[in-house]
Amino acid sequence: MTEAVETAPENIEFLRARLRELKTQARDDLEALRRDRDQMREYKQIRDEHNKEVRSLIESVKAEREERDRINKDIREAKDKRAAIHAQLKSIYDEVRELRGKIVGSPSTDQRRMMRRVEELEWRQQTEQVTVEEERQIVEEIARIEKQLVKIGQEKEKQDRISELRRMARRLKEEASDIHQKVLELSETSQVHHQEVVRIRPQLEEFKRLADTAHKNFVEWLKKVKEGEETLKTLRTEIDDIYGKVRKHESGTRDGARQERRDKQREGEKEKVDAAVEKLQSGKRLTFDEFILAQREVTDEKRKGKRRGKKKPQAKESSEEVESQPEGEVEEGQ
Repeated sequence: MTEAVETAPENIEFLRARLRELKTQARDDLEALRRDRDQMREYKQIRDEHNKEVRSLIESVKAEREERDRINKDIREAKDKRAAIHAQLKSIYDEVRELRGKIVGSPSTDQRRMMRRVEELEWRQQTEQVTVEEERQIVEEIARIEKQLVKIGQEKEKQDRISELRRMARRLKEEASDIHQKVLELSETSQVHHQEVVRIRPQLEEFKRLADTAHKNFVEWLKKVKEGEETLKTLRTEIDDIYGKVRKHESGTRDGARQERRDKQREGEKEKVDAAVEKLQSGKRLTFDEFILAQREVTDEKRKGKRRGKKKPQAKESSEEVESQPEGEVEEGQ
């Protein structure tokens, strides 16, 4: 209870006036509290809606980043494969240059020319009469040409290897070109996802800002609501205290009134009993109810006397008078 109520005179009119004042204030405060709660719920709803948008945008950004990162991983793998092909091409070109440096003349032309010379020498050896010295010279020349033909065969192998290396290089260059095209396409797709992340980020930041603002407002109104609830709680406590005092006062008033009514009733009943006994003892006419009352009173007095173990002279005299005197007449129809 407030200090004003504690120090005020404890009278029922003051309490009732204070109770009416507090109830009016409580109704006003309750209405204000309802408005504050509505405002608080509104900001909470706004905050929750913005947070829902924030979560949705975060999921979108996450999905776009994951797809972009997956594509970038494919790009890195493709670039690594392309780099490996370029390294292989460099090795092929180095080998081709080395083989070219070792080739002497034109293998096909030299080989045909030397083979014709060998045929000529062999034909001369078979068809002409040559001296021993000429025979020796022919044999030596044929041996020298055949040795050169072996070398020419080796040059042909180099030429074949160069041709094979060139075919490999062309195939690798095509593969590298395909991979490069794939890298370009993947890069474009990755850029699309990156741009989507860039596009979403300002929206995400804006919804975060709106959600934070709504949350701050929600906290402020929540504080007002709690303060309003505490105020109402204090008012209700004081109202309940005053109600208790009023009820106690009214209960005491009702008890006093009841006791007063009971006392008056007992006095009235005592007067009726005394009047009935007097009529009975004097032989006057009694109603049936008066006769019952008088008889009950006489009987009760006798019973009380027996319990006390002695009889008062006056009571005995009264009893004897009641017994010796003729009973009063009971009016019929009563």
